[in-house]
Amino acid sequence: MKLKNLLIVVFVVIAGVPLFVGLQSLNHYTGEHYRRQVEEHLGSLSLIAKKRVLDIVERVEDNTALVASRTQMRLSLARWLESGDSKEIEVIQRILNDARNGLRHLKGVGVFDSQGRLVASSTELSPPLTQLSADISRQFSAGFLVGRGASPQRLKTALLRLEPEQDQVLLISIAPLILENRRIGYVRLAFYTEFLADLVRDRTGLGATGEWLFTIRHESGDAQFAIPLKYDPQAAFKRRVAKDRLDVPVTQALLGNEVIMRNAPDYRETPVLASTRYIADLDWGLVAKMNEEEVNRLVNQNRVYIYLSEFVIVFVAILAGILLSIYIAGPIEKLRAHTSKVASGRFEQPPRAGGWQEVKELSKNFSYMILALKDLNENLQQKVEERTQELNLVNRQLELLATLDPLTGLHNRRYFSDRLDQELSRAHRYDGSLALVMMDIDLFKAVNDAHGHLTGDEVLKGIAHFLAAEIRETDVVARIGGEEFCLVLPECNKASALTFLERLRADISAMKFRSDGAEFTISCSFGIAFMDDSEPDANTLMTRADQALYQAKEQGRNRVMIYLSDGRVVPVNEFQEGT
Repeated sequence: MKLKNLLIVVFVVIAGVPLFVGLQSLNHYTGEHYRRQVEEHLGSLSLIAKKRVLDIVERVEDNTALVASRTQMRLSLARWLESGDSKEIEVIQRILNDARNGLRHLKGVGVFDSQGRLVASSTELSPPLTQLSADISRQFSAGFLVGRGASPQRLKTALLRLEPEQDQVLLISIAPLILENRRIGYVRLAFYTEFLADLVRDRTGLGATGEWLFTIRHESGDAQFAIPLKYDPQAAFKRRVAKDRLDVPVTQALLGNEVIMRNAPDYRETPVLASTRYIADLDWGLVAKMNEEEVNRLVNQNRVYIYLSEFVIVFVAILAGILLSIYIAGPIEKLRAHTSKVASGRFEQPPRAGGWQEVKELSKNFSYMILALKDLNENLQQKVEERTQELNLVNRQLELLATLDPLTGLHNRRYFSDRLDQELSRAHRYDGSLALVMMDIDLFKAVNDAHGHLTGDEVLKGIAHFLAAEIRETDVVARIGGEEFCLVLPECNKASALTFLERLRADISAMKFRSDGAEFTISCSFGIAFMDDSEPDANTLMTRADQALYQAKEQGRNRVMIYLSDGRVVPVNEFQEGT
């Protein structure tokens, strides 16, 4: 074999084979890495969707607690149960209508006695909803737990469930009505579930075959679909997946397993890539999924570019090896020919020496390719880290939003409850003082009716901005529902607190709002309760402030009423005269 041919074979093997094997390994790694990126993206979408649902659940629980805490409604229900006086039903009916008009997305609200029979409602209910199910009383008597599977269990004070009604799905919230440590009935709120429909329709980031699945636990233990499906619009409360199908994502979700599942069959037995989530507060399963066929197509598209790159690189390496072999073998063959001429006496001129510059250039090219592959790997790692940082930022923003009221920017009921417990504990420990204020915008429904809900929202935001600017750094202000706000005033004596509230009341009455070119004013009623020697807990203190607020409404509104330690509720001037 000629030297040139031998060198060509050697350089092709040395240059092409290791490069081809290395690029194949890189191709496999890149394909797997891209699939993991798709899985992380799917997991991020499902986590964000879960937090959105939990935020809605929190608002429903807050609104339920707000309605159930209406003192006058509970007192009227207790008096009606004892006397049967129809006037008490009228009072309950008026309170329910106010709640219905003040809460968005609320279809209806009803009050039931302790036996589950309907007493009053804000709207006419269909026959299946005029009586509570027989297991409600049993569940509230023993208390009930939520949080199965991997989620921690905790005791709930309100029962939430999805129920079908005609052609729509409602989120039902049921809470007991407690008066003097005795359960006298229940309140049932029915909310529209547009948030679920909006989430299901928004398949951004799920590709062409992506889909959201929401399931609840059927009484048999099977996974029952609670919303229409992309490929089965009639599936809500009709289609189920057997509980022993542990290979199906919706079953794993209801077991509390939050995992990524590859090549798992969905409800159509189609292989899918799925991210499962469990919503413990509702015992719901949430699944975000994409068909494996689409995922593989995306991965293969990425691999095509790598295969093309491999072919070009290997071709260039082989061509460079051939050219290098020819360049190296050329001077040697010339030298051999020259030697033959010398031996035969036909020497004419010495051969021209060859150089190794081309060999050096080729070595540089190989080094450049190695560095390029290394840079590609580092860029992929950097993209993974950037994606992780973006996800952490989104999670921190969601945690912040979970404590804020989205309309006014004030803290919400959950944050307020936690801070009230902390401030009460601090006041008890250090023998300090504390005042709790509940305030309500007077005739707010009339503002909405006369000027529209957008103007009503501007009024709420204006009041919220004013309160946030007037309180001290140590005070807490929150919107706990509708047009109702709460303030916690730690280390504030009674005289200072009442002076502060009277100033707030007067300043709010002087505020000007505009609608359609015309100005109008509003007023607020205040109820305040103080921590006394009995050291009341948070619920007792809120009940006292709520009773004072109710008296402020009953006695003409636009006033401040104080709950005294002896149980009397008096206006500011009588308290100041008494002191």
